[in-house]
Amino acid sequence: MKMRLFILLLSVLAAPLAQAQPAASAPSSQSAALSDQWKFSVTPYAWGMGITGSISQNDNRLGEVKLTSSDVLSNLKMAAMLVFEARHGRVGLYLDGMYGDLGKTASRVVGNADLQANTSLQMTMLTLAPTYAFHDTPALRLDGLVGARFMWQNASTTFSIADAGLSLKQSSNLQIGAAVAGVKGRYNFGNSGYYIPYYVDVGVGEKSSFTSQAYLGVGKSFDWGDVSLVAKNVYYQFKPQNNAVDLNMFGAAIAVSFKF
Repeated sequence: MKMRLFILLLSVLAAPLAQAQPAASAPSSQSAALSDQWKFSVTPYAWGMGITGSISQNDNRLGEVKLTSSDVLSNLKMAAMLVFEARHGRVGLYLDGMYGDLGKTASRVVGNADLQANTSLQMTMLTLAPTYAFHDTPALRLDGLVGARFMWQNASTTFSIADAGLSLKQSSNLQIGAAVAGVKGRYNFGNSGYYIPYYVDVGVGEKSSFTSQAYLGVGKSFDWGDVSLVAKNVYYQFKPQNNAVDLNMFGAAIAVSFKF
């Protein structure tokens, strides 16, 4: 039972790789006047995060999990994270996509047998939102956003006892969609090129889910784009299969933004 709880938690929080939407989404530190021309930015990013989570039933905690950023990275097979943004005057479009593949093999001796447990997890997270610039000056940019966040995950664990020739496989699939609303932007320190990027959103959706995301950090602008480092948090609460799951993901994210 504990193993199943751990698998459920690990599979949902696979997002550890990152749904991060760091400074990448923020405008240029030299906040240019609003233009009728389309402007774009593409931002690959990486998020080294730790994860804490718990699962409860009828207000009784059944299990919990805690993974450090090193735990996540050591079991990471593949990850891809990218933010794309388009702007035209005050309106724009924000898209943040991430994919992660985690795998972990564990072994422990039960009696005289060696019990092997191999878990694999694939997770995709997508945030899509139109944006509107409520405030745009050389010092401060403030954008509002209303959109949706989607999460898809597939996890499977195979238990085997090589000596006895026995094996058992358990799988789980989860899909959650949520409407989100929030603000993002940046504060620029004069003409120094340094700035403070910020982002926060909250949302509700399927399976009685609640989600939030926030980051705050520091960045530096160059002629070709921006580099930023932020502290980022993503929280999820939902109720799959009559259970209540709480997931909290926090860590440092680094982003490199290319503008054109």
